[in-house]
Amino acid sequence: MLAGIATNGNVVLQNDAREHIIIQNADGTPRMFIYKDKGGDGVHLNNGNDASTEYLFHNDGSFYAPLAVRAGGSKKLAVRSDNNSALSAHFNLWGDANRPTVVELDDDQGWHLFSQRNTDGSILFEVNGRIMAHTALHSGDATVATDGNIYGSLWGGWLNDWINNTITNRFVRDVRAGNVESAQVWRVYGYNDQTPYVITGVINGNTDDLIDNLTRRPLQKNIGGVWYNIDFI
Repeated sequence: MLAGIATNGNVVLQNDAREHIIIQNADGTPRMFIYKDKGGDGVHLNNGNDASTEYLFHNDGSFYAPLAVRAGGSKKLAVRSDNNSALSAHFNLWGDANRPTVVELDDDQGWHLFSQRNTDGSILFEVNGRIMAHTALHSGDATVATDGNIYGSLWGGWLNDWINNTITNRFVRDVRAGNVESAQVWRVYGYNDQTPYVITGVINGNTDDLIDNLTRRPLQKNIGGVWYNIDFI
């Protein structure tokens, strides 16, 4: 143990067994210690009795923290693991001649997503599966809403409105015969050939040799929820 000793040279702990460099409290409990085993996986830094958390500067160049690695001042960005995932995962920055810069998220079974800078400077983002948006999806000025409606300049607004204005409101949705009208035939003119009517009844009330009454109804079509009378050719 070095106690109150200052040195401008090297401090050497020489042993094949594990050796610790320890910072202790006044009562002798370890506040922090550092060690590296012979042939071990790397340098271990332990918080001692304060937390017992241990960090590893691995031989392969990686760094291990038991919970998170944070960067920033008052607002921090963290890379974190809650240690309850079924698989391990990692972000990787890589590239080649065809894909100069790729930021990729993978787990033990393969890649999830990546953002790629192409050779022409454009950016490509891909997901290896489904994408779910809880509000809306946007592409430039176009929008896919949560109800399935699509907004874009191609439709001049919402696709639902374009369909209603272009298709629904321009095509016949239904046909019907309107309210009945009747006229006497015996010794009166009766009905002329007149749009949009069709004869729907010929009545001989007293069953003699002459027709007494006629009934007719207007033929109507429904376009965009509005009923219109039908014209003849």
